[in-house]
Amino acid sequence: MRPAAVTIWAPYDGAMDAEDAELVQRARAGDVDAFGELVRRYERRVAVVLARLLDDTRDVEEATQDVFVKAWRSLERFRGEAVVFTWLYRIAVNEALMRRRRRRPELTELDEETPAAPVFEHADDLRSFLLLQLQALPFDLRAPVVLRDHEGLSNQEVAEALGLSLAATKSRIHRARMQLRVALEKWERN
Repeated sequence: MRPAAVTIWAPYDGAMDAEDAELVQRARAGDVDAFGELVRRYERRVAVVLARLLDDTRDVEEATQDVFVKAWRSLERFRGEAVVFTWLYRIAVNEALMRRRRRRPELTELDEETPAAPVFEHADDLRSFLLLQLQALPFDLRAPVVLRDHEGLSNQEVAEALGLSLAATKSRIHRARMQLRVALEKWERN
């Protein structure tokens, strides 16, 4: 059984939403309320992406705030060539990368009493299993597949958000899906 991608908006057509364009223009002119409306529109989506990209869920709220602070500070550099959420996702992915680089991975020794992996006994646990497998992917594979399959961005939008070529984006999404598929097949056999 393959999980379906959740599409929240229409596919990317290269044009920014007229309301977003007006809000960006007003925010550039110093209208804090206009920027606040952009935050209200996209805060949840940005937080969801960060929750999938960051290993420490305690960082998500702080990282979400940092994304919007950085967006406010760089508003003048936003050219409007991409839609607002693609621009914000790019900032969010960069924020997640910075946070991952700053943290050193915790090393723990495994002993015979430490279980290697959780055991799932019911089909209801499929979501938990897939989330664990997603967290286990290397960041360079996790980010594209989260944006594509969880957030519903097109391959082109993912490429723009991550600053990758379309070919590299498709390759990373494919590799991530294949790793998830192999893990799922092993899980189903057990």
